[in-house]
Formats: sequence, C-alpha cells, structure tokens
Amino acid sequence: MADEPENISPPVRKKRSNKIALLNEEFDLSLFILISQKRWKLLASIFIILIAGAIVYLRYAQRIYEENCVIQVGSQNTANKVLNTNTNIYAPAGDEVAESVELMRSRIFLEKVFTLLPVSISYYTEGTFKKNEKYLTSPYMAEVDSVAQIKLVNVPIYIDFTSLEGGKLSFTLKHGSKKSYLFSCRQWCETPYGKIKINVIIPSEVASSIKNLKKDADFFQINDYIDLANYYSKKITVKILNSDAKTIEISCRDQDDTKAADIVNTIGGQYIREVLSKRRKSDENILSFINEQLDTIYNHIRETEKKLGDTLKMDKNVGASQQSLLANGSSVTMLDDKIYNLEVEHKQLDDVVEKLKNEPNVDPMNLIMQLGVLEENGALKDNLDVLRSLMSERQTASFDATNANLKMRELDSLIRQQKQMIFQAVVLVNQQLESTLKIYRARKDELEASMLNPDRTVDLEDLRLQRQATIDEKYYDLLLEKKAEYAISKAGYVPESEILENAIPTWIPVSPQKAMTLMIAFLVAIAIGILILIFIYLFYNNITSVYEIEKLTESPITILGIIPKYTKDIPLSQIIVNHNPKSILAESFRSIRTNLQFISNDSEAKVIAITSTISGEGKTFVSVNLGGIIAYSGKKVIILDLDMRKPRIHATFGLDNSKGMSTLLIGKYKVEEVIKKTENDNLDIITAGPIPPNPSELVISKAMDDVLIKLKSIYDIIIIDNPPVGLVTDGIAMLQRADYPIYLMRVDYSKREFIYFVDRLYYENQLHKLSIILNDVDFKTQKYGYSYYKYGYYGYGYGYTYGHSNYYET
Repeated sequence: MADEPENISPPVRKKRSNKIALLNEEFDLSLFILISQKRWKLLASIFIILIAGAIVYLRYAQRIYEENCVIQVGSQNTANKVLNTNTNIYAPAGDEVAESVELMRSRIFLEKVFTLLPVSISYYTEGTFKKNEKYLTSPYMAEVDSVAQIKLVNVPIYIDFTSLEGGKLSFTLKHGSKKSYLFSCRQWCETPYGKIKINVIIPSEVASSIKNLKKDADFFQINDYIDLANYYSKKITVKILNSDAKTIEISCRDQDDTKAADIVNTIGGQYIREVLSKRRKSDENILSFINEQLDTIYNHIRETEKKLGDTLKMDKNVGASQQSLLANGSSVTMLDDKIYNLEVEHKQLDDVVEKLKNEPNVDPMNLIMQLGVLEENGALKDNLDVLRSLMSERQTASFDATNANLKMRELDSLIRQQKQMIFQAVVLVNQQLESTLKIYRARKDELEASMLNPDRTVDLEDLRLQRQATIDEKYYDLLLEKKAEYAISKAGYVPESEILENAIPTWIPVSPQKAMTLMIAFLVAIAIGILILIFIYLFYNNITSVYEIEKLTESPITILGIIPKYTKDIPLSQIIVNHNPKSILAESFRSIRTNLQFISNDSEAKVIAITSTISGEGKTFVSVNLGGIIAYSGKKVIILDLDMRKPRIHATFGLDNSKGMSTLLIGKYKVEEVIKKTENDNLDIITAGPIPPNPSELVISKAMDDVLIKLKSIYDIIIIDNPPVGLVTDGIAMLQRADYPIYLMRVDYSKREFIYFVDRLYYENQLHKLSIILNDVDFKTQKYGYSYYKYGYYGYGYGYTYGHSNYYET
C-alpha cells in the first residue's frame, strides 16, 4: 500500500453548509416525482378504494327525488272599468307575492296540506342497508282507531303475513319490550294501545312475500301531521321565480318521486283555495256591515215619513207655504246642504263611536272597512294606514306562529293601541263636526227667524221633518250606492292565482348524482394521495442521488460511480457482468474499474475494501461483480469475506464454509487450503469460515497482515467484503489498510444521516482516499442516463483516462 507524501497536510474540515434536517424544508420537484413513482401502488390503492366506495355508495344510498310546481299569484278587478274608478277595494295591503311565499312556507299551512294527502299512515320495506317507502303501492292498508293514533304515533309496527287471512303485528315502544299480536284481515286487532285493522289490497303481492323466505321486513307507521309539517318544512322550498310575472316555484325533495309531486301540487291547490276562502270571508263581513246600516237608516226614514204625514194632515196648505219659504230662502238652502253633508258624516262617525264603545274587541278589519266606505278624513287616514300595516304584518306572522307567540302578542298589543288612537281620533273629528254643525244651525235659525212669523209654526215643523227625511234618504242612497259598487267590484274580482305547471314524477334522482359522486371520489383520492405524498416528502430521509450526497457531506469525497437498479432475476452467484457483458450494469462496473486507477496508479497489487453503514446496501453484490469485471480484464482477483458475523459470499457461490478467514487467522489452515475456485479462472474466493467469538481481534491481528502479504504475492487485486461500519468497527481497520477504500450507499435505502459516518471516516480516521459508490439507481426516475458511463462522472471515466485506459485491460 503506497504511503502518502509527508509534505501534504490533512485537509481542513469544512463546515456543512446544509445541516441534515429531520424535515425537508425546501421543495424539490424531482424528489417529489421520485416519491410519487415509488409509491404508485399506494396511490393506486387509494384511488381504487375510494372509487369502489363511491360505487358501493351509489348502489346502496337512498335515492332522493325533487319535483317542482309553478303557480302564478294575483288578481284582477274588471269592475273598475264599469265604475270608472282606479280604486280597487280588493287591492292587497302589501307585497302579495312575498305574502304568498310566507303563507306556503308556514307550518300551519303545511299541516292543512298533509291532511289532504294519504299520509296518515306510511308503509315501508326495510332492507339490509336502507328502507323504502311504498307510497300508494302498499299491497295492504291499515286502519287505526283514535287511541292508536295517540299511543302508537311514530312507532314502527312490523307486519308479518302468515297467510292471506292474517299474520302477526309487532312493535317496540320507547323504553319498553317488544309487543306482538296476532291479527285477522278485515277484523279489528285489539291491543292495549288501540285497535288496528289490516286489509289486503293486492293479494298476489302478499302471497309472493309469504313464499319469499329472504324477504325484507315490512312495517307501517302512524304519522302526526304536526311532525310531518316540521319534517317537510326543511325539504320544501318556496321561492319567487319571477317577481314581475308574480310566479312562485314550489319544490319538494323526498325518497318517493310520486309523493314529492303530490305534495307540491297539493300545496299549490290549497293555496288557491285558501285565498278564495279569505276573500269570501272578507266579503261577508263587509256586506253584513252595510246591510246593518241600511236597515237602521231605513227604519229611521219610515219614522220621519210618518211624522211628516201627521203634519200634512194638520195643515193642507203646507205645500204652498213650504214652496214660498224655499223660494225666498236660498241662503237657508245652501246652509241646509252644508249641514246635510256634515250630518251624514257625523252620523257615520256616531255609529263608529257607538260600536267602539259597545264592542271594545271589534275586529280591526271590520273597523277598517267601516271607516273605509266613508270619504276618509285626513286625521283618520294616517291612523288607518298604520292599522292596515299592522294587520298585514300580523297575518304574515300568523303563518308560522300561534297567538301565544311573543311576536304575535306584541302585534296584538300594538293593534289595540292603534284602535284606541283611531277611537280618540274619531271622537275628536266628531266633536269638530258637531261644533261646525252648531255654527251652521245657529246661522240657519237666525235666517229662519227673520223669514217666519208665529202663525207659521206648522210650516217650520214640516220644513224640519222634510229636511230630516232628505238627509236620511241621501244617507240611505249613499249606502245603497256603496253596496252596489262593492257588489259590482266583488263580481268583477277574478282571482288569477293558478297552477301554471303541475309536478309530474320523472323518477330521475337528484341525489346521489353518479357523475358528481364519482368526480368527488376522484378528487378526494387525488387530495388524499397528495397529502400522503406531502407527508412522506416532509419526512423522507433516504439518499436519492449523487447530488444529494455531495450537498450534505462535509468532506471532499470522491464519487467513484453509480450502479443502476437491476430488475431481472439475480443468479445464485450474484455475478451479473458475465451473463450480460454489454448491459448498462456491466458498463457501470467497467466505469468504476476505470475510475479506480485515478485513486492510486502504481504497479503493485491493490487492496479494495468495501463497506457500508448497515447491511442490505449491496456490499456483497458490488464485491463479487466488481471482482468479476476486473477478473474478466485479465487480472488475478481474490475476494475475502471478512463479514464474519454475518457471512454471505459462501452462500452466493454455493461454497463450503467450514473453513475460511476465521480458521485461517487462527492458524488452523494455510492460505492455499482456504482458497476456493470459481467458474472464472482469474477469480478466487476465501469465505468467512465458521463464525468466531472474536472477529474484531482477528481482523486487527498480525495474522491478517501476513495473509494480505501472502495474497499480494499471488493476486493483482484483493477485494475485501467488510462488515458495516455503522454497526461494528471491524471494517475500519481494513479500510485503513486498503488502497481503494470504498463506501457503499443504496438509493432509497441508505439514510441521509449515514453521511455522518462518511465524514467521520474521512476526517477522524484519515481515510482521504475514501470514495463512494451509489448503488441501485433507477434510471427511469433519475436523470443520469447512459452517457454517465460513456463520459464518466466529474472527470472520471473513459473520456478522461489520459493514456491509462488499459490499466486493467489485458
């Protein structure tokens, strides 16, 4: 072994620029791709599992269907053309479309809807993974009495037919044991929880289920309309489709498409009936009020006419006197007209005041209508508008709340206060009218006093009765006119709320959607795969390339070469180079053989010591193939197995291991006795021999030096397969004696921390000739290519032999 020149000082240890971190803090795309390629089976498994899960979900998930119904709300009053007015008595107080939406969303309204549907009892078939409702398709029907409707509500009652004439009913109450009762079809089955009657509708289907031993369980359930309204309020959507056209879309989702269609169609129909019912009730209230007023005024007119008749009998010349007075009293006539108008309004307000006094809880709508038929006084108009707004708000709130609700009570209180304010306003306006009337009457009395004398008392009384009759007749005519207008408006009112599009079952599920489910499964698989790859990447701690070794090491270590991944079957001898000498693997060992001459270039026999950090990095494989490629060049090569704790070479070549290095070093055999031949005449082997108790002492003994001296006299190259230096220190001694100390690392197997051992050998053990071979490089994932072996690596290789290319050649 050549000595190093004494004038060469040991290299200064450079500080590692990049500390070997536990986590990969920088993103390396090539490493990420490498990890992805190596974990493709894991990624494929995740993809297959999630897609399979999606398919299973699509197979067994409950189908959800959605049906839609479109209605148009609104009304038209054609009487406006007849009456020649723009006033619409039926005009809504607020946004009619919004109010309609809230009405159809209300749970109270939905309760009415479900009472119109055949859902008082639901029928189901229970399978292994899901239950299916048999809406309108059940082969039997159940009837229950009022007791069962209370005690067995929402309780699944299982039915098992033993024949077409009867069977068994069973159910389990909450916190109770299972109850079973025999029943006969078309007869009441009496239980402590009520009576139940079963009627067979489709005998053939019931008979088929009796014969089917693996049939699913059938059961029915008594429903509560309130619970149904609460349940479906979350599944029913009511939204404005077009505010200008006043169209509303009603949607419902359910497990049965026919049921969903029936629900939305019934909601639309019930809404139209509800609107007509409210209009009819309002009509009746208003007409009843006008008729009451007409009866009162009519009776008053009759009394006035009777008194007027009595006066005419007393003075038959009253007509002429009256005409004379009227002709000469134009001023009195004008005052009469004013007094008449004020008295009519005063009379109407008196009626309202009297009604409010006698009926403190009068219906606010009646009050609005009662004051609405008058010419509204400015003082009353604002108060009536506020009351109308409060009533509209209360009507909207009543869709979802009862009278005991806090919001409803608050609105009721505001309505009572507003009624009181209207009462006070009516009283105030009435007082003002009364004061005005007193002024007009006083003025009129003055005029009459100047026109009349004591002899005309009868004429004055007749004139007063005539005027009273005129006032009553005009008020009566006014009410008749209002009644006629209201009747015409009522007749001209046409409710335009109608169903534009009925829901028709299509049986196309909206959930689960096959394409969407598979797409979600695919995206989730990709997301999980990426997360797993990122996790692996962050904690990935294996050597992947030569670049990574150079980046992490502190020492100016030489990269002697790389060995590609061998994917074919390895022969028992593990010598690949002689089976396919033109392969990339053979070229890699030729490149290493050529690069060795740059480490030491003299004619003496050389010792090559190969080690690694742990077992499994390929020391034996590299030793025998490197020995084989050198032997094929004509050099005499011997391989020594010094891994005496875990010998491998004897098994690789199928040789006897009863004698070898361990027996040679203890002097039991001579060198010639332990050498074993191979199929290559230039390649010999000395196996490890029996495992000794003290392999470290044998390796560092003088006998080892004597063996090497002896072998150098026989062979050109001595290759030593050392034990891993990361586990034991036996191999360090041989590395120090070697001309070519080689440290082996394996891609995706050796850890980054193994670089510490390389630096320690280089600096602490002064192995300045130490070089590294990277084993098991996959060229499909690494960017090396065949050019590596043609031109070498960092100055070493065929292209840089400078006349030494035949160093190992014959």
